[in-house]
Amino acid sequence: MTFHRRHAQEPTDPTGYLDRGNRYSRNGVYHRAIEDYSTAIQLEPGLAEAWYNRGCSWYEVGDYANAIADLTRAIELAPQNGLYYGQRSLVYLFNDQPELAEADQERCDELRSGADPQTE
Repeated sequence: MTFHRRHAQEPTDPTGYLDRGNRYSRNGVYHRAIEDYSTAIQLEPGLAEAWYNRGCSWYEVGDYANAIADLTRAIELAPQNGLYYGQRSLVYLFNDQPELAEADQERCDELRSGADPQTE
């Protein structure tokens, strides 16, 4: 109850919803986090971090299809962010898609090492 009381003030912009969603997520309140990330996305559809975080929250509640969809959108918006590929790789593993998981992990490793064969 204290958590809800401390965060009772409604955010007014996408960043505020993203921040509050992050607090909910850190506290394991994933459905509330998903709601806030969804509002952030409605207000600013190009906010890759909101898509990524909502995808992570979908993963935490076991909704792998929505997790993959959101992580894919985050990757479309920020294709050079290796973290996004790494997370989607994990979801693919839990969704019994090992080939896709391996491809994403390889891309994650390439981006983290600074080697980007797609731009060479």
